[in-house]
Amino acid sequence: MATRGLLFLLAAAVALTLLLRTPPPAKPVATGPRIVGSRGDNPGQFQQPRGIAVLPDGSFVVVDRAARGQHFSADGAPLSLWNFKDHAMGNPKGLCALPDGNILVCDTHYGRLLKMTPQGEILATWGEPGKEPGHFIHPLSAAVDTIHGWVYVVEYGAYNDRVQKYDLHGTWLNAFGTCGSEPGQLMRPSGVAVGTDGTVFVADACNHRISVFNPDGAFLRTFSGEGREPGELMYPYDIALGSDGCLYVVEFANHRVSVFEQSGRFVRCFGSPGHGDGQFANPWSLCTDAHGHVLVSDTGNYRVQVFDLAQSATTGNTPVAP
Repeated sequence: MATRGLLFLLAAAVALTLLLRTPPPAKPVATGPRIVGSRGDNPGQFQQPRGIAVLPDGSFVVVDRAARGQHFSADGAPLSLWNFKDHAMGNPKGLCALPDGNILVCDTHYGRLLKMTPQGEILATWGEPGKEPGHFIHPLSAAVDTIHGWVYVVEYGAYNDRVQKYDLHGTWLNAFGTCGSEPGQLMRPSGVAVGTDGTVFVADACNHRISVFNPDGAFLRTFSGEGREPGELMYPYDIALGSDGCLYVVEFANHRVSVFEQSGRFVRCFGSPGHGDGQFANPWSLCTDAHGHVLVSDTGNYRVQVFDLAQSATTGNTPVAP
């Protein structure tokens, strides 16, 4: 019995020694974002990228200030490049992906939307210049409600700041919002996103806030306001719903991305002014995909940065220096 007890104590001592020598599991290390593109005119390069949209297959399309569109694979390899024929009056600013794999481009200075293939072929034109229903002054961005088959388009100019609603065939349905700073009014609405319940979130850029409407256009509320502290906004230029159910807002003047719950509660922000990985210079647009990525059109740095949601969460809240 004594021998058996001694063996038991010896085995326990050996096990304890091995346990103490075993290093603890390594903590996950957040790597930097994936960088796509650089400054230039060649395929895969940009002249101030602006609008960006992810297609259902994970590939994405970017339009830039040189009146070009580029289609990239999901891993950032350039697939095709084309030039917009009409650009003497200005260049397209925004776009969205359609469920059929095509894109809808806001041909901003021509007062119209272009339904196109990812290779640049024009399939249809929606709207024409004007203030009437179904017409546009300067359309800036669009978003699709994939559940109901609706498309929301934000526009500004000539005191015509509003949201217009279409079906997927280009039939006009409704318009809401007017120019101003009162609740329910808009000042240069620059981005739009659709929540999980169909709620419409508008990046109300020159009011430095997010304005919220129901699918019929009834005003519900606003959240955030002008400032540089976490949870405040300075020229929110675009907004997108992430796969985690949060809203991602890109701030042109704060050089960052702010994250909110759909209720409007601030969650975090990431990014800071600069030219390094994870920093931004007047980012213009962003989009999200179904695999937990946020793609940011980092305009002043002539590139696209691709973050994963878990990675962005590790950065914490990043105040912006005045």
